[in-house]
Amino acid sequence: MDEPAFTAAGLAVPVPPLAPSQDCAAALARFQRQPELAALPVVDGDGHVAGMLERSRLLPDGGGEGGGVLTVADAMDPLPLLIDGATPLAEIGRRLARLKPAALVTGFLVVEQGRYLGVGTVTGLMARSAEQTELRARQLDEARRQAEQAIRAKTAFLANMSHEIRTPLTAMMGFAELLEQEVLGPHAVPLYREYSRDIAESGRHLMELINDLLDLSKADADRLELVDGTVDVVRVAIGTARLLTERASRHGVSIATEVPLDLPPLRADERKLRQMLLNLLSNAVKFTPAGGIVTLRGRVAADGALWLSVHDTGIGMTGEELAKALEPWGQVDNALARTQVGTGLGLPLTKRLIELHGGRLDVVSRRDEGTAMSLVFPARRVRRG
Repeated sequence: MDEPAFTAAGLAVPVPPLAPSQDCAAALARFQRQPELAALPVVDGDGHVAGMLERSRLLPDGGGEGGGVLTVADAMDPLPLLIDGATPLAEIGRRLARLKPAALVTGFLVVEQGRYLGVGTVTGLMARSAEQTELRARQLDEARRQAEQAIRAKTAFLANMSHEIRTPLTAMMGFAELLEQEVLGPHAVPLYREYSRDIAESGRHLMELINDLLDLSKADADRLELVDGTVDVVRVAIGTARLLTERASRHGVSIATEVPLDLPPLRADERKLRQMLLNLLSNAVKFTPAGGIVTLRGRVAADGALWLSVHDTGIGMTGEELAKALEPWGQVDNALARTQVGTGLGLPLTKRLIELHGGRLDVVSRRDEGTAMSLVFPARRVRRG
């Protein structure tokens, strides 16, 4: 809701009104004493607007007295533009142009429940609109400053929290791996080995989520930086796919690589490239039912851009689901997704990371047909020769 100062009520100048029965001589005297007035309000005994008397009706040439007019009621405009006091400034301008263009010169009357409040002018409207614009600019600037401060505070909190969680989590994962490998001797109950493996796997998954959460927060605060170097794309792509092979096989999904061995190197951040590929591959494995296949492909397009694409035969997404999945915390909600662990950070983070490289995340998905997600690196990042 607009503040009172930025509505018609804030423009109302309480010009003393005329009565319809008054002699025009009194009105003429008012105009001569107050040359700044373009018109005078005419109000009945109950405070309701009866009309508006324009200066030109009495002084058609700006100086000579009009003749033959006896009372204000004879000379007034009985249908002046009336603006309710609660009307926002922007709406006043539209009504002036649409309902009574002459009011741009004579002004308009501000009313409340039909009773006269004051006279409004275009000059006053312009001045108050400029004040409103300036105030809103200051408010937006303050809101932006507070949002940036909140993001910085959130990032600092997440960094501290991540450190506090990582320390005991690393120890838990280490002990779980020792138990899994039976370093201190075989378990009396073989099932304990599987429990240890589950603990270690859960710890690794939690560590990935913590890292993604911190990176996404840094991206929000524009504090995520690249450490560029020359990256062997073939080595990184094949190595990343190999890392997920065992996890995929446990889900009954196979991973294939179709990356040409002569694919040129990239100028990129190798750790972040590996992180993006891991996100895309793990997401594809997660949403591909048993018996499906995930394929990692690479190519150089005709325009020189380098594409690394992950194709799956999974459940696919509608346009609405895809838009949601690309938003932080926007994990797609469906029957398969609810059985999977995750916060929905992987795709938004991948999108931020590829954009940080000057590229884009290209997605093609069809419900029940599968999804293809591609990291598109611009030609300027592809090393030639």
